[in-house]
Amino acid sequence: MRFTGGFFAAACLLTCVTACSGGSTTAASATTSAPPSSTSVTSPKPTPTPTTPKFAPVVSPAKVTAACPFLGGSEVRELTGRPGESGEGKEGESEAVNPGTAYHCGYGLNGELVVVAIPGAQSPSATIGRLNKDCKEPAKPIPGAGEYASHCKFPDGEEMVAIGKRGHGQSRFAQFYTPTNREDVYVSVAKLLGDRL
Repeated sequence: MRFTGGFFAAACLLTCVTACSGGSTTAASATTSAPPSSTSVTSPKPTPTPTTPKFAPVVSPAKVTAACPFLGGSEVRELTGRPGESGEGKEGESEAVNPGTAYHCGYGLNGELVVVAIPGAQSPSATIGRLNKDCKEPAKPIPGAGEYASHCKFPDGEEMVAIGKRGHGQSRFAQFYTPTNREDVYVSVAKLLGDRL
């Protein structure tokens, strides 16, 4: 689609150059055509502006195969108030985590999302509790997001929002790592991910 405009512009330029440099120095013949019989004037239709497709998140898929479908880059930019990277996130390499798989999605300077799907029904609060042991300060619970959610500051100054939920015979966890922001940002991210896991 991107090359269509360039193709038509090149074709128009070629036609104009050919018409102007026809090589003849004589005036064009004096033939004229009769004006149209209709007096109505039709205005050209405006060219529709192409729209950027909106991010459509997955909601509790039967199988987790990637992290980016759970949280869009446009959502991250809107929530954090930072411009960050354009696009909807960049899916990284998945990695085996005994006994499941971790998927990574990068949002440039706005952070990274890690989604882990583990077979079985592990306790979200116990698993996130183990993650919270790496926090610099005590973790703050976030009610109403998944089965259990919290956020805390890491020693490097980055914040971690962690959400856990059981479903489809799995325990699913999302961890969003982001530079320090407002409390409402962490709550909003946790609720979005809690609904989608």
